[in-house]
Amino acid sequence: MNILIVEDEILLGLLLIDTLADVGHRPLGPASCRSEALGLVAERTPHLAFVDIELRGGESGIELAAELRRRGVACVFATGQPGLAREHRELALGLIAKPYSPLTILEVVGYFEALGAGERRPRMPRGLELFGPADAPIPGGRIDTSPPAAIPCASPALLGTAPAPGIAADLPPQPDQRLGDPGVLEAVTG
Repeated sequence: MNILIVEDEILLGLLLIDTLADVGHRPLGPASCRSEALGLVAERTPHLAFVDIELRGGESGIELAAELRRRGVACVFATGQPGLAREHRELALGLIAKPYSPLTILEVVGYFEALGAGERRPRMPRGLELFGPADAPIPGGRIDTSPPAAIPCASPALLGTAPAPGIAADLPPQPDQRLGDPGVLEAVTG
């Protein structure tokens, strides 16, 4: 996947480029200003761009995100200015607030790759605030921002029915567990 990194902190930009290249992506950049980013886009069209809001020389990543969107490039704001990113949510699929780990960027790339491949509901990466418009381009397709379907879960005792034959019939009843009990927090947070 071609991924554009627009980051004025050069060490962070280089770290992201190396991290993406190490797992087989084709990173572009890092670009630290609008002209560098658009120069890279002219050479190779990215599938996804991570755009900081404050760029070198006081330039605006928001204006760059608007230009990239006009060119059909999906953006994610990766910034220390989350409030400003939220004010311009129509320009990007989402937000990753600084500080973040390069692994977060990899998880977000994987998330959008899964959506583009047609996976209905891949697990949302920690650190990603999704706010893209319903018609925002993503790698390989469009993003579905509709709420997930609710799947009711109830025990046979609550429903007044017996368990299906062979399913949990021989298991002992489980004690009630609370969030603070050992192992519960790990099960909830993954």
